[in-house]
Amino acid sequence: MTYFDELREITKSIPSTIVDFNVPRDRTSPPTQASSNFITNKEQGDWAENLIFRAINETSKNYVAVRYGKSDNLVAGEYGFDEFYNDFQDELDKIGERPDLLIFDKSDFDNNLGYDISRIAHSKLASYVKKAIGGLEIRFSALSY
Repeated sequence: MTYFDELREITKSIPSTIVDFNVPRDRTSPPTQASSNFITNKEQGDWAENLIFRAINETSKNYVAVRYGKSDNLVAGEYGFDEFYNDFQDELDKIGERPDLLIFDKSDFDNNLGYDISRIAHSKLASYVKKAIGGLEIRFSALSY
């Protein structure tokens, strides 16, 4: 059973009292401005994602990391943000959020698509994405313990 099929089966067993996948998601309107805190967190998250991306691709003999999640540098208030935001909302309704990175066995990596497929429509990538052995959502925390 593929990773995709396994996840599909797991989601079927989630009771609708916890999550009802048949209820449409409420869409929000685009934010009008980005706070400095948001921009700082985004920059730190981008740094962390780049660190993991490079660590896998520079050291692994068996795996390849490919950028998959939305990574545009637009923030609320900038020209083109509303269109970017609405396109993102459409994609959320269709497939959910893309993880930042997909991990492939080297044998499944497509050199023609390269290391960044974040701007390619999911409809053109569906069969390729199913070959990924996992996805990583990268977050950065400024908290230290």
